[in-house]
Amino acid sequence: MSRPGPAHIGHFDSDTIRRGAYACLPLLPSTIIFGAVLGVLAAQRGLSLGELLFMSLTVFAGSAQFVSVDLWRETVPAATIIIATAVINMRYILIGASLRPVFRGRPLWVKVCSMHMVADENWAVTMTQENLANPGFLLGGGIFLGVVWATGNTAGYLLGGGIPDPEVYALDFAFTAVFAALTIGMWKGKVDFLPWIAAAIGSIIGHYTLPGTWSILAGAGAGVAIAALTWRPDMDDSGLDGEFAVEGKNAYGAPEGTIIPEAQK
Repeated sequence: MSRPGPAHIGHFDSDTIRRGAYACLPLLPSTIIFGAVLGVLAAQRGLSLGELLFMSLTVFAGSAQFVSVDLWRETVPAATIIIATAVINMRYILIGASLRPVFRGRPLWVKVCSMHMVADENWAVTMTQENLANPGFLLGGGIFLGVVWATGNTAGYLLGGGIPDPEVYALDFAFTAVFAALTIGMWKGKVDFLPWIAAAIGSIIGHYTLPGTWSILAGAGAGVAIAALTWRPDMDDSGLDGEFAVEGKNAYGAPEGTIIPEAQK
């Protein structure tokens, strides 16, 4: 039997969502700690627990939430908060572009549901897969991180001022350490060398010459530019095998050739 095409492969199923969640399990300590720190900051700024959890559900972007909560003062115009968080979240334009192989051939509603639950961490875990996982894997990781993040928010908010400044115990370095470890799995060989070097140089230059978090975009932009300039057709596998095949199974863990029922699409 021939392999199923995109029309015959479901978008989400419990097994794939579960695998995505399990893959993000090592991120639990750093996520819950940083979530708790945000909870403490929100309590100090006068937000209610309901407002904090609503923000985590609708925004789900830790760095943007930290900036917006930190600026949550009556004297700061709303436009300032919006611009600051927009600048930080511009990186998701590049993140979304990198997920093209995951979403190719999928309907808009699948992309919308999955992208809302994309965080830096489950994106990085997804990109380390030998064969890019499908939206279910990405969504599973996002759901797991969302629950852990909200749990940390709640714990930190209830503790109030019981958590010291994260810099005292270097807790603010937790996510940096996580991403430093994840980059090992993201390395694909010498094809990544020049873009990574360009991203590093761009970030360093941006750090010393640009305000705020613009250095993130400077590094990402430099890496993307070099990747585009050095791209060759043989670097892009546009076939279905590269997008959906995972260890002899289809995208959702069923043996190759299995037709997913219409109800699961």
